[in-house]
Amino acid sequence: MTPSPRVAVEAANLVRHVGPEGLAWARRVTAEQARLHWLAGVDSPAEADLVTAWRETVLAFETFGHRYETARSQARFGAVLLAAGSTDEAREQIACARATALALGAKPLLAEVRGVSGDDDRPGADRAARTRDAETLTPRERDVLTLVATGRSNREIAQQLFISAKTVSVHISNVLAKLGASSRTEAAAIARRRGLID
Repeated sequence: MTPSPRVAVEAANLVRHVGPEGLAWARRVTAEQARLHWLAGVDSPAEADLVTAWRETVLAFETFGHRYETARSQARFGAVLLAAGSTDEAREQIACARATALALGAKPLLAEVRGVSGDDDRPGADRAARTRDAETLTPRERDVLTLVATGRSNREIAQQLFISAKTVSVHISNVLAKLGASSRTEAAAIARRRGLID
């Protein structure tokens, strides 16, 4: 991983002089800084370093005992794990974050969790229809496919949706598999024909 910018280094240095709360926030600063570099593709950290930074952040907030910030960290950790291809662990982190968000009635956090997972677990959401139709795209997959249909590259899509290009690639692979398409162009054509996108 490239050397951390000054703010992350200062936060890490403070860890020696603070308790559990300070440690948790210092870990968050380091993890967020790494995530932003990764999303922007500028001085991007190694994937393993990014995963480690978020794992340490979740652990630090769990140790501190802050339920909301633990769940918020779990949601972001889940997004990183999904992009890294660790789907089982990602689902665990996202499920924990969702449970906490629901228990606390934290709507902004729940919206973030839904954005990461692409699920809609609101009361009245038509889960049965989603499970009946294997081709149903998640909201995030629809967003990605809509931009694919306009001819945007993975990098352009990533910038517009504030996710990494790698995450875009994962979404596109899932879309191709769900639609039985062999290319981005074919996937967009199938989705339009079936009314999955405008």
